Amino acid sequence: MSGRVTETQVAIIGGGIIGAAVARELSKYKVDICLLEKENVCGFGITKACQGLVHGGIAYLSSRIVKFQGGKGLKDYLRHPFNLKERMGNIGREEYFALAPLLREEIIQPGRLMLAENKEDLEMIDLIKELADLQGIRGITVLDRKGLEEKEPLVHPKYIGGLFDANEAVVLPTSWAIAFAENAEQNGAHIIKETEVKGIEEKKGYYLIKTNNGSFKAEYVINAAGLFADEIADMVGTADFAVSGWKTQLLIFENRDYIHHLLCIVPHPQKGRLLIPTTHNSIVVAHTFEPMTNKEDRSTTKDKIDELMTWPQDMVPAISHKHLVSSFTGFLTFNTKNPSDHLLECPKRGFINAVVSAPGMAPAPAMAREIATMLAEQGLELTTRSDFNPYRFKEPRFIELPTAEKNAKIQADPRFGHIVCRCEHVSEQEIRAAVRVGARTLDEIKFETLAGMGRCQGGFCTSRVLGIMAEELGVSPLDLTKKGGGSYILESKTKELREAI
Repeated sequence: MSGRVTETQVAIIGGGIIGAAVARELSKYKVDICLLEKENVCGFGITKACQGLVHGGIAYLSSRIVKFQGGKGLKDYLRHPFNLKERMGNIGREEYFALAPLLREEIIQPGRLMLAENKEDLEMIDLIKELADLQGIRGITVLDRKGLEEKEPLVHPKYIGGLFDANEAVVLPTSWAIAFAENAEQNGAHIIKETEVKGIEEKKGYYLIKTNNGSFKAEYVINAAGLFADEIADMVGTADFAVSGWKTQLLIFENRDYIHHLLCIVPHPQKGRLLIPTTHNSIVVAHTFEPMTNKEDRSTTKDKIDELMTWPQDMVPAISHKHLVSSFTGFLTFNTKNPSDHLLECPKRGFINAVVSAPGMAPAPAMAREIATMLAEQGLELTTRSDFNPYRFKEPRFIELPTAEKNAKIQADPRFGHIVCRCEHVSEQEIRAAVRVGARTLDEIKFETLAGMGRCQGGFCTSRVLGIMAEELGVSPLDLTKKGGGSYILESKTKELREAI
């Protein structure tokens, strides 16, 4: 552990979607900010494995129904006023649409389509529509079988009706965390990666944060450590909660024009299934539930994958198993202090716990603003910067350009005409540009350019991407990693291995 001490006004612990959004929000002011992220890239913790849903409309009502423990009182439970999580989610959702052109990130709005199979389902739809009307939620339409087919022609014939909510949106989560962090850094914030907090000492007027990368002296600390927020809080004696939740397993399929909206069955207590169209032409099948017993456990299991494999064809029979792309594991978390809500508190002067319960994507921009207000109330002077630049510099994807612009780029640099990733149509020059602006790992290239995100999951392009990265960085491909640390991809040259044998 280095003996170096870096001084800052605000230290943000955790570079997931919340921490990165806070960094960007604070970079609007004349404040010195350090964001400490233990991974090699922001957004590579719990954010990376979430569903990417930016909830709107009836989503929070649906979530309440699924989490209901059964028995009487469902209607009264659903009529409770929105809590912090739901309010922040609805506010934050609107901000994503305003931020997308500024940060050059994508958000799509496929809408949510609930599928009703029987009379009981139709009764639940009527209840949800009634409550949506009471709350002033617009864009909600009850559908019969014909209406379902007009929206999703391939939906299973067993579904007799449904409910359409036009408000549901989807993003690529890690890309947004990276975007918030990059824009914050462009505006003077210090984004310090591969830096894991090992301990915090509370001093008179400041906190001394000890990491594997030296110590940081900060007047204010934002605990946005996600899964490990309880452990960070415990370092300063404020852990009167634990981070708990469910381990969830998910699948990714190619979306060969199978679905155009988020599809879900009508929610009932302890029962929910989702098919989610992504921003890059795939389908996320979500998800199984099992208790979270190990925060580091990202393994998938055959029994859960087998269970998930039945869902797509149960909703859309045309979806083929041969178009399965990948499987992964995420977590749906909550805090034990208030399991149904986010935890946003200041248990000690200058120390804020920002513990987001699932779903945590939508509230990020609104939570960031609220945290800035809390810091001001704690005494941090927030003077607006006149030179704040809300625009993140990022070239548009080559494949999405008009033909004339593509031809002009190829004329200027033929490497634009060399497609390295065939699944996502990523050019050689885009890989090189990503390295030049800071990408150092294969996963960074993946989320900056989408290379490796498609059907073959890097099977065809990985070797070429590694070659380009090695050339740009002036290193051996053997030195490159998937996600930093010891995640090396290559062990030796084939020729050397043959000679050794």
